[in-house]
Amino acid sequence: MPEGQPVIFSGGTLIPVSSPPVTDGAVLVEDGRIRSVGPISEVGRENPDAEIHFFPNYVLLPGAVNAHAHLGFRRKDRPEGGTFAGWLSKLIERLPEKESWGAEAARDSAREAVEAGTTYMAESSPYGECLPQLAESGMAGTAFAEFFPHEIGTPEEAVEFIVGKTGELRKGLPERVNASISVHSPYTVDPESSRLAAQRTRELGWKLAIHLSESPEEVEFVRYGTGGLADIFGRNEWGGMGASPVRYASDVELLAPGTIAAHLATGVSEEEIEILARTGVAAAHCPRSNDYLGCGVSPVPRMLERGIRVGMGTDGLWSSPSMNLFEETLFAVDLHGLDGATGLQLATLGGARALGIEDETGSIEPGKWADLVLVETAPGDGDSEREVLEAAAGGAVAVTVVGGNVIYNRLGA
Repeated sequence: MPEGQPVIFSGGTLIPVSSPPVTDGAVLVEDGRIRSVGPISEVGRENPDAEIHFFPNYVLLPGAVNAHAHLGFRRKDRPEGGTFAGWLSKLIERLPEKESWGAEAARDSAREAVEAGTTYMAESSPYGECLPQLAESGMAGTAFAEFFPHEIGTPEEAVEFIVGKTGELRKGLPERVNASISVHSPYTVDPESSRLAAQRTRELGWKLAIHLSESPEEVEFVRYGTGGLADIFGRNEWGGMGASPVRYASDVELLAPGTIAAHLATGVSEEEIEILARTGVAAAHCPRSNDYLGCGVSPVPRMLERGIRVGMGTDGLWSSPSMNLFEETLFAVDLHGLDGATGLQLATLGGARALGIEDETGSIEPGKWADLVLVETAPGDGDSEREVLEAAAGGAVAVTVVGGNVIYNRLGA
């Protein structure tokens, strides 16, 4: 649409997430942001010059916010699941040949996410290698550059390298696309490198991502220094801390309000939940990956009760069946016995809160970016939010809008 031209998107039902649904609701969009929200009769009357797109048999809701994903994988030839260490060892074996198809896989994964209604993605990849594909996808998002100190040098050298690398990645990007740092995991990044990276990202005002307490093997490595991850990446002799991964991460200063911890599927007891709540860290829930890799079930209901910010993540296609965040969320809803409203909140505003961008996206409110999806469904009088979630999970997303720009449209109108 022309820059500055006001446009109204309207559906038979509007679900803002942060406020009650609106029948025949409408969103006025101008310069990429939401200017007003309400019934189409009011929004249309107050803005007679706006171009109107009305979809009576569709639901209009915020776009999905994927709080943890890996773009650079594909469905084809994914390693067998069952045990995390076994899967990871096979993944590492295939890294050399992955270089030949990783970029194409990242492009395909991004397209799949867009077509499933994702408008913002927190992507993690080695040294930020999938940032170009995220940037060209039309989604907003952040690529978290994973680094592996054993490939670089001392902790000081490794952290300065990844800070410099990320600084370069951040240059010349599209609006609303950014790069930051990921301390990959407690079993691949040594304690001093982890501590220094956390300190540097906080000094710079950047977010920090980490895989944490993902698997039984990680718990065994951190606590006892043994098991299938004890030598997975070579020189990781720092295991055997006598503590849980969450306690260890707190001790090395990884946990803070700007940290997004993915998975949290194994060994997360009430003690760990208290640490997460006290430090203000956010969680990215990836239940299908956890299930495939035998990693256990994250205590999401209890984390929500304790006020921990929780968003949803798909992980990548070598551990999860799709990049559809609504499908991921429906799995979580059934797993934890949640209602549909909680599910939609986790998929949208919950993810935005986890990533610290709730003032910009995640719900349909004036002032926020116009990140929207249209879902082909007409919910009934029951759990209407669950019906919408089921439809979106089942492929009923018809239009995806990011910052007022339509980046996917299967309606052709």
